[in-house]
Amino acid sequence: KKSFQGPFRACHNIVKPHDFYRNCLSDLCFNDGARSILCQVLETYAATCRKHGAIVHDWRTPSGC
Repeated sequence: KKSFQGPFRACHNIVKPHDFYRNCLSDLCFNDGARSILCQVLETYAATCRKHGAIVHDWRTPSGC
């Protein structure tokens, strides 16, 4: 079983990050890599994780959001 690190590690098995990651990449490409887009996607993923009962650790500091 793959071990995940980082602030969303407890969530990856509950809410798969693949679609969020793919959407984030396309949004960043269309918006010249705007950090606000990255922060919005991470906020949405964090909220979805929490809604499904996963613990989300501090993601704002490492991502600069």
